[in-house]
Amino acid sequence: MGNGLDRLHALDLPHIFMEDLEDPILSKADIHYLKNVRRLRTGSYLTATDGNGAWRTFELQESSVLPAASTEYCESQKSRSELFISVTKSGKPELITQKLTELGVSVITFFFSARSIPKWSAEKIKKNKQRLIGVSRLALAQSKGVWLPNLEIGGNFEEVILKGNIPLAHRTAELIGPDTRRIAIGPEGGWSDTELSSVHSKFSLHRLNLRSETAAITAAALLENI
Repeated sequence: MGNGLDRLHALDLPHIFMEDLEDPILSKADIHYLKNVRRLRTGSYLTATDGNGAWRTFELQESSVLPAASTEYCESQKSRSELFISVTKSGKPELITQKLTELGVSVITFFFSARSIPKWSAEKIKKNKQRLIGVSRLALAQSKGVWLPNLEIGGNFEEVILKGNIPLAHRTAELIGPDTRRIAIGPEGGWSDTELSSVHSKFSLHRLNLRSETAAITAAALLENI
């Protein structure tokens, strides 16, 4: 991702997410993290990213920050990886979002398959999306990344997978290769017979049956390294 990212990691400073690097504002959570968790004092330095490839060094004040250097920009990923995950039980979407953000996945989409156990209302989808965006921002800061994934929730198998022509992860298929940049992960109970028969492209991630969250993390690691 270019020398900008190398310089960011070479600084080895605490890293946070900030919506606007030109008009920096610290939230109460940011102040707590920097002062109580990282034990920074006034005058200490930190870095922040806007999640769109830019980052900047700041000097910590009592409850604010001052720019300490110009904004730097990192090249976008040359090959974008996209993961589509059937909605899973409570707690697992957070884990999946956290780990996929840390691994640098470009697109994270949660959808509803035939065997998805949770069935969320429109209001719950909106609420959960905001929560997962927060999880993703924290994970980006933790991994010292600069690119937030595009995160979406909603749509059924036909609307998301069939219309998007997304390959399915399936244990008995051929092993996923370097030309594949997108894949869908099924629910705990697996794909229905109708879903399996409706999609031609299928790829295997592992020789064993994996839990949904394990499959998503495995797929992300493979797509980001092949």
